[in-house]
Amino acid sequence: MNKRNTSSLGPLKRIILIVVLTIVSILMCFLYLNYQSGQKEKEAMIILNVFGKQKMYTQMIAKDASSLYAMVQALENKQSYQTKENLKQKILETKISLAHEKQEFANTITSLHNGYLFIDAHGISIKDSIGQDSKDLKALDESWLEYEKYVDVLIYSDGINEEMANATIYINENNLELMKLCDNLLKHVEKASINASERLKLISYLLIGLLGGILVVTLYSLIQHVFLPFHQLYKGVVGIGVNQNLKQSKFLTKNKMVPIVSDIDNMFHKINNLITLIENINNNASFTETLNFINETFSAYIPYNYIGIALIEEDKKLLRASYGVADDNIVGLPENLVGSTWPINDTSLESLLQTGEARIINDLEEYTAKKPLKPYNAAILEAGIRASITLPLKVSGEPVGVIFFSSNRKNVYNEEHLKFLNSLVNSIAISFNQNIFIKDVLYSSVLALAKLAEARDEDTGEHLNRMKHYSKAITELLYENSVYADEITVEYIENIERYSPLHDIGKVGIRDGILLKPGKLTTEEFEEMKQHTKYGADVLRSAENNMQKRGKSLFNMGIEIAESHHEKWDGSGYPYGKKEKEIPLCARIVAIADVFDALTSKRPYKEPFSLEVSFGIIEEGRGKHFDPYIIDILMANQDRFIWLYHSLKLTQKDTPKQIALVKGN
Repeated sequence: MNKRNTSSLGPLKRIILIVVLTIVSILMCFLYLNYQSGQKEKEAMIILNVFGKQKMYTQMIAKDASSLYAMVQALENKQSYQTKENLKQKILETKISLAHEKQEFANTITSLHNGYLFIDAHGISIKDSIGQDSKDLKALDESWLEYEKYVDVLIYSDGINEEMANATIYINENNLELMKLCDNLLKHVEKASINASERLKLISYLLIGLLGGILVVTLYSLIQHVFLPFHQLYKGVVGIGVNQNLKQSKFLTKNKMVPIVSDIDNMFHKINNLITLIENINNNASFTETLNFINETFSAYIPYNYIGIALIEEDKKLLRASYGVADDNIVGLPENLVGSTWPINDTSLESLLQTGEARIINDLEEYTAKKPLKPYNAAILEAGIRASITLPLKVSGEPVGVIFFSSNRKNVYNEEHLKFLNSLVNSIAISFNQNIFIKDVLYSSVLALAKLAEARDEDTGEHLNRMKHYSKAITELLYENSVYADEITVEYIENIERYSPLHDIGKVGIRDGILLKPGKLTTEEFEEMKQHTKYGADVLRSAENNMQKRGKSLFNMGIEIAESHHEKWDGSGYPYGKKEKEIPLCARIVAIADVFDALTSKRPYKEPFSLEVSFGIIEEGRGKHFDPYIIDILMANQDRFIWLYHSLKLTQKDTPKQIALVKGN
């Protein structure tokens, strides 16, 4: 009898094993495809970054060559506004800069020959994309060999001579040709990378299709071995007329069978939703969209009214409430928490991050009763949260933050909920890695370019940091006072904090002769200076176009800020003379922050104005330079803004003077 039972269960066990293995294999395929997609996206970012730097170095060499020639000529003619010693120092600095730019350009060419590209600690192989016999690479080698020779002439020259003049002319005349050759190589490498990615996707989808076919066949076989026998058994019991005694029967009845079928059906719904979640991640859905999908989908399997995510920042010292979604039972909690920060060692989450173990609190009121009430706990309790599950988020084995699933009811969570959420958290971490980390890498590269532009034009490196805080503070005041409530959200506040430092990124395209001029600009020079708004928008628009090719969007607000932060409410600004609400709201906010910082900061040509004078000038611009609705809110909250000003001043590090801010821009 036992042998018969074993033999009858054997095929069923094998079928179930095949089903489980097939489902796991399909999930692994999706995860692998998602991982490879992320790797290819990183590779694309590295390729764009490397060749972007090559073009930038080419432009910088040409600009430094022209500046060097002009300074040497001024030194010999003694017609410079600077002292002879200052000119010699600047000539030396420019030659050092030329040598550095030449070396960086040459290093990348060497990398191309070796078949590898590097950005910081990240590297990729391009051996399959470009060979030693590449026509484009050979053309670049030949052009650079001649170009480098003339750069060396400038570096080692001692005075004005025909050879130096010829070198300067050659570098400026062949600058665009060198950039064109770099573009040709970029297109070649990008095409090869895209082709490799498409081949990988095709193979993966074929494998997923094959596994899907196997899954269909095995599920059909499972139905034959399990569900149909149950159905026949039920029909047989009813047919023989013993349904009155089913409650005492040892056989499976309809009432006993329905919960089993419901449990199985529930299990498959969970799996399907997990697969849909992975598909959403693979289809490059934004992290916010992924979080909203989870909020709308998985409440059927676990009780929650709020999902929150806090990320680790500042060298693992702070936790920032970064994302939050809630249903109609929880009002105001995401808005009150998102953006707030706390020292990690001041929270109970420090041990959770260290151990990597999840935590269930089924009664928050009791949990916090015997402890000092922290501000975040007070906000959570006030919103009606009474129980929560907290799990660590990890990327590549390292903790990056925590996720909270919270309910307005006590004692609702158990170990089964925890097991389900553990599988869900892995998918959330994958989405975070693909959508947040990669975007931060690209944003950091663009921010580095903005800092490069700032370093040429500002006497302090703190301007970008102050701009970020002032712009965010103004936007928060508008949000709290329901001004422009149809536009300003928690996410909008985060975005303006992120993109306001990019406002003057276009200054990287302005000639040193204008950008570094210590005196007042001529009309013609000021017209050229105005172009930095267009240059900045073009730089970010180019980056945005590359993102959109991969189904993402990142720099829209940055484009609006860079292009329109010098427009004025009355239409007298530039570059397009927009007026009133034709000017994007983010640009109107940044314009006020930019002017406030300029007024209250020391510049080579002026001392800082007092806060009273600065606010007076800002108020005078109401309805002329600035949006009157924003000015009204700012003036009504001067005390809060003054507190921010002093707090930034206290934390600011004194730095040596950099290059002077241009007058009149």
